[in-house]
Amino acid sequence: MPSGHHSALIRAAQPADVPLLLHFIQQLALAEDFPGPVVVTEVDLQRRLFGAEQLAEAVIVECEQRPVGFAVFYQTFSTTTGKAGLHLDDVYLEPAMQGRGLGKQVFAWLAAEALRRDCARLEWWSLRWNEQANAFYGRIHASVREELQIYRLDRDAMQRLTEHS
Repeated sequence: MPSGHHSALIRAAQPADVPLLLHFIQQLALAEDFPGPVVVTEVDLQRRLFGAEQLAEAVIVECEQRPVGFAVFYQTFSTTTGKAGLHLDDVYLEPAMQGRGLGKQVFAWLAAEALRRDCARLEWWSLRWNEQANAFYGRIHASVREELQIYRLDRDAMQRLTEHS
């Protein structure tokens, strides 16, 4: 792993970054051995990150004057705190750029953004087998929430539920 601390520039993604974001999303899925297909398109990203139907925000991570990663996040709401939260959907740094302090800078940027928005928390999910990421999360003092499980209805399950209710 590379050593030494490098400085990241974290900037809001722009519509022109959509092809780059799609590339990074595909690279992340490969790196994590993501268990399902990646079906997102540039049109989807344009619509949901920059269009009238915006659901999330993205940032581009640059180092040495070139893009090396991204993060996508969105705001949530907690009824128990009465405050918003930020949910980090994905974060990715090119493998050659990992271990240089950039990940910590991305999470510090996200934490500062959550505080600026008066959020009660910053949360994300991690695949259990992503040992490198999980070790990093421990080093930045993130806690694993053992009391929660993630449940999901995919499109087929949602259709079945609506048809049989």
